[in-house]
Amino acid sequence: MYLLEVLSGPLDGKTWAFEREITIGRDDNVADACIPLDRYVSRKHAQLRVNGERLLLRDLKSRNGTKLDGKSVESDADLQIGAPFVVGRTVLRVTRS
Repeated sequence: MYLLEVLSGPLDGKTWAFEREITIGRDDNVADACIPLDRYVSRKHAQLRVNGERLLLRDLKSRNGTKLDGKSVESDADLQIGAPFVVGRTVLRVTRS
């Protein structure tokens, strides 16, 4: 089990639990982790997916992109547990629960 946590942004401290994958976005009809207060987050912005022992981060063709280590995420990017990443203007990280 994993926890997606907001480190900074309008929902600071908010968490969502997930096992296999989670979609991040602004619209709760299409996003499991909904961040409605950040207008720079797209309806369906990014996705986290567990693949064996790997955790993969993918941008879903969002308008403002997803950043990891200051670089834009273009395709599946390996995400280390605890490493911060940015969607819109919101900083998030994943931990194990």
